[in-house]
Amino acid sequence: MPTRIVTGTVDNFFVDGGSEITYLGNTSFESSTSFNYRAFRVNPAGTGDLLVKLVKSSGVDSLEVFQEDSYTAGTAPSGYFRFFNVAKAGKEKGAVGVTVTDATKDYVVLLELATDSGTNYVCEVDVP
Repeated sequence: MPTRIVTGTVDNFFVDGGSEITYLGNTSFESSTSFNYRAFRVNPAGTGDLLVKLVKSSGVDSLEVFQEDSYTAGTAPSGYFRFFNVAKAGKEKGAVGVTVTDATKDYVVLLELATDSGTNYVCEVDVP
């Protein structure tokens, strides 16, 4: 199970290696002009727990993970949730996870970011 380090800002995205993670880009919703969303796809090689740990951030409001073709499919492993409200927790850290039972499915990690120029994040992604 490789662990990839993902770093980003409002304008940049970087993965430290491998081909399991691809950037899906950014979007903002008309009803919420003060927030932007960044997403990346994780393509697991096998079954097991897909864990995303936000180890350092500034300006990240929430973090979630879901199966790309079915938002409600899958369960979180013991000790994890599929959605974490980083802003409410107030520690600029958090973690989400989902148990991969079908390695042919891709998963999406979605981060809700403030639009401040100082927004940044570092995630450890454990890919099964």
